[in-house]
Amino acid sequence: MKIEPRLHHCCQNIVKGHLNDVVELYKLLNFGIVYNPGKNAGWIMVGQKQLDFAIQIAEVSDTPILNINIKKQTHIAFISNNPKDLIKKVQLWAENKGFKFRHGGWSEIELFFDLPDIFINSVIEVMDTSILNS
Repeated sequence: MKIEPRLHHCCQNIVKGHLNDVVELYKLLNFGIVYNPGKNAGWIMVGQKQLDFAIQIAEVSDTPILNINIKKQTHIAFISNNPKDLIKKVQLWAENKGFKFRHGGWSEIELFFDLPDIFINSVIEVMDTSILNS
């Protein structure tokens, strides 16, 4: 069965100058580059091989939202067998790069992390696979 329309991509805004850093972050989450418009475009698309869906990462001139209660209302969500380990892996990566990192959760199985100086208006959520059984 062919679905019409089909979901294709969403866009995540980031601070200018951090495109390569965010691509590196997504590589930790098993993403690869699926489309590169070329030098100086200010954006790129990343995705996972098994999905026909991408995240467009776009550098913009906006200032990051600092209030985490507002910022976490918009998020990109992942499912993981071990969200805490995945977030710890990202935290270690961020600290090694010298980036600010913060994390929290809505529950024990619905967690999020933020790179507050890079992500403009969203965070990344990581949910335990048990959420699928709810």
